[in-house]
Amino acid sequence: MFFDPDDIATIYDIKPLYNEGLTGAGQSITLIGQSAIANSDIEAFQSAAGITVKDPTPYLVPNSGTSTAYPDGDEAESDLDLEWSGAMAPGATINFVYVGNGTNYGAFDSIVYAIDQKIGTIVSSSYGECETSMSTTTLGAGRQGAARNGSGL
Repeated sequence: MFFDPDDIATIYDIKPLYNEGLTGAGQSITLIGQSAIANSDIEAFQSAAGITVKDPTPYLVPNSGTSTAYPDGDEAESDLDLEWSGAMAPGATINFVYVGNGTNYGAFDSIVYAIDQKIGTIVSSSYGECETSMSTTTLGAGRQGAARNGSGL
């Protein structure tokens, strides 16, 4: 048995929103990652789920290294985020901001870049860390930038 977009619409009671025409149109959701992805994975999910095949718009954080996929965790995490955000908001533009293979870069650098460059009206990250463990140059700076830019984080 598989979980599909119709299931999630039922479980989270978002079908009434769809019925009112609220599909994410006019919004752009920016997902954060620290690995390149294979668009073919996203396309396979979309095809299997019966939704419109639409690749995310990729943004590699400048000077963070070359675009590299890390299939042992990070790529799969990004795939899930991209697949389900597009499934739940089929009318939205989906962006993907990620870092390259540079050793000093991670998902939180992607957040800061997305906010500084105003990529998307909504920024979402499934990466997390206890806020008390983070310096003000990571998530704190990102949230401050989002507040200044009027973005949601």
